[in-house]
Amino acid sequence: MKNIIETSNLTKIFKNEKAINGVSIHVKENSVYGLLGPNGAGKSTLLKMLTGVLHPTEGKILLHGREWRRKDLQRIGSMIEGPAIYENLTAYENLEVLALLLKIPKQRIHEVLQIVGLAKTGKKVTKKFSLGMKQRLGIGMALLNQPKILILDEPTNGLDPIGIQELRELIRSFPKKGITVILSSHMLSEVQQVADDIGIISHGYLGFEGKNDQSKYDLEEQFIDIVGKTNREVGLRD
Repeated sequence: MKNIIETSNLTKIFKNEKAINGVSIHVKENSVYGLLGPNGAGKSTLLKMLTGVLHPTEGKILLHGREWRRKDLQRIGSMIEGPAIYENLTAYENLEVLALLLKIPKQRIHEVLQIVGLAKTGKKVTKKFSLGMKQRLGIGMALLNQPKILILDEPTNGLDPIGIQELRELIRSFPKKGITVILSSHMLSEVQQVADDIGIISHGYLGFEGKNDQSKYDLEEQFIDIVGKTNREVGLRD
């Protein structure tokens, strides 16, 4: 399976502090890539660079083996730091606003509502939605432009077990539709249940990248070892 996205020595510096330090990830096409790390590890910063919100200080982002360009955003959908929803509008109306901005046919709205399981919400305004429904609407907004890559930042944050299960099934369905998913989380069990490949990041360093194979390593042990190691290294530098 070929890589759809790669980063090469990706680095982001804020006021002399390296939020991301020489990170090289490899994301296979039509797969789910889980980016694990504790809060403040640099996950959101990395995802923001992949979506063009932030510019790398150093390093490269490659899409299908060539350097990322601004127009590649047409092929990327994202939900970072929660969905941007108008709570006085319905699910359809939220998608309609975005469709008008992106000049997308209205028929696509119905398709997306079916995909994310919100086709029967009718005139219910989104302020009355559960958190899980809002998350699914946010993912629907990210899917509106028919992206090949879907980037989700902590999509299960705050969800109850039912909401997590629904979102898990939705995420796992995307590779079969030709959509590659990159998701971040600090929840090991959730990533382990949906990801094909896993990257573990701590203090801006990628400490591990590999196939999600529970027969070969214990993810919890790997995670604790990497976080502990980078904590010690950062402590020594300080």
